[in-house]
Amino acid sequence: MPSITVVGSVNRDLVLTVEDLPRPGETVLARGFVEGVGGKGANQAVAAARLGSRVRLVARVGADAAPIRRVLAAEGIDLDAVLTAPDAGTGIASVVVDRAGENTIVVNPGANAVLSVEDLPQWLARTPGEVVLVQHEVAAEVVAAAVLRAREQGGTVVLNPAPARPLAAEVLAAVDVLVPNLGELAALLGTEPVSGPAAAGELLERAELPCGAVVVTLGADGALIKQPGRPGVHLPAPVVDAVDTVGAGDTFCGALADALARGADLPAAAARAVRAAALAVTGLGAQSSMPYAAQLDPAP
Repeated sequence: MPSITVVGSVNRDLVLTVEDLPRPGETVLARGFVEGVGGKGANQAVAAARLGSRVRLVARVGADAAPIRRVLAAEGIDLDAVLTAPDAGTGIASVVVDRAGENTIVVNPGANAVLSVEDLPQWLARTPGEVVLVQHEVAAEVVAAAVLRAREQGGTVVLNPAPARPLAAEVLAAVDVLVPNLGELAALLGTEPVSGPAAAGELLERAELPCGAVVVTLGADGALIKQPGRPGVHLPAPVVDAVDTVGAGDTFCGALADALARGADLPAAAARAVRAAALAVTGLGAQSSMPYAAQLDPAP
């Protein structure tokens, strides 16, 4: 089976559903509450594993994470490199979702903040073609070390620069596929945010990023691909009834990594990821709504 190593965060997700998101100083009553496993690292690992990839997760959790370990193990994820932080609890994300599926999220990093460069396995690409998938919910030096080490060892490096923060040119240059949303792309380029596929395409055409390819996620508008020396390509998303957009970007990244590990070219991999993300927003919660391979590719 294809092989993917995910370096990233693990959280307890506390999800509250409300009619409308509260304004500053306002208290609202929730219609429902769900607790689950989250964090961009765990989410992206689950998304790839459900599509059939053999996935390893590199992360830090607290001593309180036994239930989380059981959930991730049940997804078939290799947890040998998920270490316990002796003096920190597992990260916590408080998520509030309104009736339109929009959300606000507050994260206490907890053990994610103490994942260190020394915690990274000496291998990050054991086999040729292995995909190493990294995000920004761990320390910048860990992201840099993971990206550079994976590149040295011959892996395909996919970086989801979320949340947005500056990236060194040498780190960007070692990335094969950069997967930002529009806000994160604007932050990397030092420009004002734009909206819509057309404006995003113009922004990408003017962009000078030293990475390999860029795949910009556009939410309900799908995704935009820009490969060196080629015009940008817009991939529209299927129309769905959105219930909760939490985890859609992580589903996209996990599905993209899965398809790349299987040998798909970038346009085909991104098109599959768009469909996976669209399915993910039709249910509540980050991981609970992530599709399995049979849902994404139903038998004729």
